[in-house]
Amino acid sequence: MTPKETLIRNRWRYSSFIVGFFLFVAPFAILTRAVYYIVGNSADPTLHSICFRMPIDWIFGGRFYSILGSSWFMAAFAFGVIISSIFIGPAFCGWLCPVGAFSETISRVVPIPNRYRLRINDTKLTTSMRYGFLAGFILVAALVGYDLASDQLGSICCRYCPSSMLQNFSSALFGDLSALEYWHSGSIITLLLWLIAGGLFMSGGRGWCLFFCPLGAISGLAHKVGSRLGFYRVEHENGSCTGCNKCKDLCPMWAIKEDRSVERGLCVNCKECMHVCNAYKLKRGKNSGGS
Repeated sequence: MTPKETLIRNRWRYSSFIVGFFLFVAPFAILTRAVYYIVGNSADPTLHSICFRMPIDWIFGGRFYSILGSSWFMAAFAFGVIISSIFIGPAFCGWLCPVGAFSETISRVVPIPNRYRLRINDTKLTTSMRYGFLAGFILVAALVGYDLASDQLGSICCRYCPSSMLQNFSSALFGDLSALEYWHSGSIITLLLWLIAGGLFMSGGRGWCLFFCPLGAISGLAHKVGSRLGFYRVEHENGSCTGCNKCKDLCPMWAIKEDRSVERGLCVNCKECMHVCNAYKLKRGKNSGGS
């Protein structure tokens, strides 16, 4: 499939990337700005207002007071994404998340031959790595939350945050050049992992989403639970399969197994596979298929 054909078939999803940027990233941050206006919050709405990580950090670190405090919207957003993943899959991850959308767009726009792009074909290995990093994140959150290593680890996640980088890029682009003062060793490493290694030189451009994002990992688990309960998920029908492997080539989350069934813990219901192959269908109800 040519890039033009891919763009046309997935035009609604790619349009949603733009919508996600305007909804969550300053100087627009339309959703956050609207909520803040309704509740009378005078804080400056930015991508940090709905930090994808901190509420998960709080709950695993035992800081429940933060969830109910002044950052309630941040917590409500993160848990809303997770809960909605049970019913409709990780739609935020696959359709609206500006961090994942930015790196995926770079991967798709820059014409690098596939032989130079990183990819893991074994979904079991990818899943193991993903949830291994999640376990490490939870461990760090617990150590910090219970004051076991707060001095050493308290700001480690903030220093390696692609959301912060994206917000600073946006702020600088729209006139706040002071945002460029953000650069330090952690931000440079993040740039390399998020946009270069995990974006430009990774098949699908979703390296950060696959391996480092705790919200994405937990949303994947929620989707796996929801699919077993009969809620929306993508399924593969063997009878319609021609074995062309186009589905595997286009899946940004490497969720297609060797037998071409779908690994729910990785799938974000982006429908890329459905738009290239009639063997994939979006289904609801308790019938077998995938895993």
